[in-house]
Amino acid sequence: MSLSLLFVNLKLFCKMLTLDFIINPIVVLAALIGGFIVGYALNRKAIGKKQAKIAELESEMMSSHAEILEIQKAYVQLERKLGEQSSPVISMKINGKDGSKETASK
Repeated sequence: MSLSLLFVNLKLFCKMLTLDFIINPIVVLAALIGGFIVGYALNRKAIGKKQAKIAELESEMMSSHAEILEIQKAYVQLERKLGEQSSPVISMKINGKDGSKETASK
């Protein structure tokens, strides 16, 4: 008797452990669409942040290049001015601001 009671209890125990899920296709479809929308929104947000960072870096590079071009222009003007002189020494005199006539010696 005890053996048959054990099998009955085992059957009942196994029946309690099994979970019967009924998968509703509408719920699955709604979950897929919801997941797609959330993923798309997060992806668009990340792309927007990256595009803003790219625009910021591009403007920084443009200002940096403009500054380099200004410095290069000043260098070329100084080189042209000094190209007329035969001496490689740069004059220390400031025109119009300094009353003294001091220049660097060779």
